[in-house]
Parts: sequence; C-alpha cells; structure tokens
Amino acid sequence: MFLLLVLVVSRCEGLSSSGHAVIVQNKGGGHGEIGFHLAKALAAAKDLEVTILQDAAAKASALPFCKYDEVPAKVTWCDLGDTAAIEAALRGTPTVTHVFDNFAKSRDEAAPFANAAKKSPMLRCYAFVSSAGMYTSKGILRETDPVKETGQRDVEVYLNEELPGKWCSFRPQYIYGPYTNKRDYLDWFLHRVSRELPLAVPGDAQQPVSVTHCEDVATLLASVVGNELEAANQVFNCGTDKLCSYDDLCRAAARGLGKPPPVVASLPPGTKSTFPFRPNAEGFAVRVKKAKDKLKWAGATHDVLADLEGFYKDDFLALGHHLGPLDTQNDMLHLAANL
Repeated sequence: MFLLLVLVVSRCEGLSSSGHAVIVQNKGGGHGEIGFHLAKALAAAKDLEVTILQDAAAKASALPFCKYDEVPAKVTWCDLGDTAAIEAALRGTPTVTHVFDNFAKSRDEAAPFANAAKKSPMLRCYAFVSSAGMYTSKGILRETDPVKETGQRDVEVYLNEELPGKWCSFRPQYIYGPYTNKRDYLDWFLHRVSRELPLAVPGDAQQPVSVTHCEDVATLLASVVGNELEAANQVFNCGTDKLCSYDDLCRAAARGLGKPPPVVASLPPGTKSTFPFRPNAEGFAVRVKKAKDKLKWAGATHDVLADLEGFYKDDFLALGHHLGPLDTQNDMLHLAANL
C-alpha cells in the first residue's frame, strides 16, 4: 500500500522554497523532453524545489536524459510501475505541493501517484500531461470540442473522480526544440527543400497548425503554479498562440536554407502520405485562450517560422540530414493536382 509517509514530511522541516514539485517523467518518445524543460521553468520562475521521478526504462545516454546534470532538480531513476520503488524514491523529500504527471496513459498507471497526492496535506495541484490527439474535430480546436476515448482521456476522468478540486489537465500538440524526441514535424520540410524537391501538402496548404517550442510548453504547464484555484478541474490546450499555415512552414524552410520558393504540390485532402501533420482540409491546431485567461500565461516567446530559419535549420545541417538521397515514394506526388 502506498503509505502516507511517501509524500508527507514533518511540517517542522519546512520548505526552503515556495513548494515542492514532483515531475513524473516517461521513458521518451512523445513528450520525452517535457520533464527537462519543465524542471527548469519551475525552479527558475516559480521558486519550487523539483524532483524528477524518471522512468528507469529510459535510455540514460539518450537526450534529454543525458543532460540531467543541467537541471536544477533531484533526479531519481526508478520503476514507475513499482509502488515500493516510488516510495523509496520520495522518502525524505519535502512535502509535495504539485505533481506534474508526464507518464500515465491509463488510470492504473496514474493511481499510485494520485493516491499518494491525495495524502499530502499541502497538495495544491495534480497536473496531468494529456494529449490533443484525442480531439475528433478539425480546424482550430477548443477544450470543449468532442474527443475520442483514449487512455489519456480516461486518466482525466479518473483524476476528476479521485482529486476533485485538485487536478487539471494539459493537452499538448506538436512540439519541437532542444532535446525533443520527434524531429519529423519540421525535418520533413527541410529534407525536401534542401534537395529542391516538391513538397506534397494536403489541400491548399493554408490550413492552420500549432507547432510549439518545448520551452513554451514548459512555461504554459508551469503557469498553473499560483493559479491553482483557477486551474481546478479544468482542461487546457497546450500550444503556441502563434499559429501558422502549412505553406508558411514550406516557405520558412526555403528562406532558412537560402533556396528559391519551393514547389508546394496540392494533394487531395485525406491522402495518406509522409506529410507529418493531419492531412485534412481544415487543419489541426489548438486554441490556447483559456490558458492565457485563467492561468495568466503570457504566450509563446518562440516562433516556429523564425526558429525554422534559425537554430533548427542549423541543427538540421549539422546533423547532415541534407546529404544523400531521400526516399519520397510515399509522398504521393503522383496524386498532386498542380504537378
């Protein structure tokens, strides 16, 4: 049984900061970079002591885990499915005020952390990192739009049952930036522009998309600190407030690489191809006004178009991704209407 002593430390020990946040971090893949950047944001802007409980299944030599020495946090590697291991990892730490769950994809995976959080006398908020992939609507999406039943959605329902008034959820979308595990979102454009190949994009390429820098994701998540009452029982979209179009990304890639304006080929909407975003005619982007209004999030400080022309393009070239042949047989260019 997950004991009270896991999270509760005698009040006389006190806190040298304004609280203690525990980040429960997955092994990588989607959202693998969030814990690293969130720890920095919480320590720097929110004056919180930070503990990262890192899934031991992660590869320690991989990014961002090999950079944990840069993070102002205590990092403990443990089996996040082992209650005893979690108990040992948290024993002796300050009383937990905030939990940021970037691990659970089912209520069973969330249960050990939620049960322990309930027993902390100083818990202010349990923030769950969910996913915008659950939306079934198209275009620019609000938190009230319909969603499909997913593991992450079930965790949201579970937290509402178990931690009423003490939980919230964030639904990130497409993330880029330092130490991210998925580069395909932006590399797709640079791969083709660097070789002066056509870019096969669904529809007219004017669809909106939100591609968000990982540091902006971190500051949005951290904005719950100090705004816990406003966050209680709420779901927030998590993304940039600087939307762009597919065509904007094509042209920014060309500017960054010093190439002529690219040929943007129009695929029939819905075509399954290598294109990295949803291929519908309406686009797929999250609206973040709710987070700005309720959590006083200042908005994104990064712009994907400027970054695509700048540091991201530089990293792409440094990695040598512009060299050699590129397999485009699944780009479905033969279906393009304007080639």
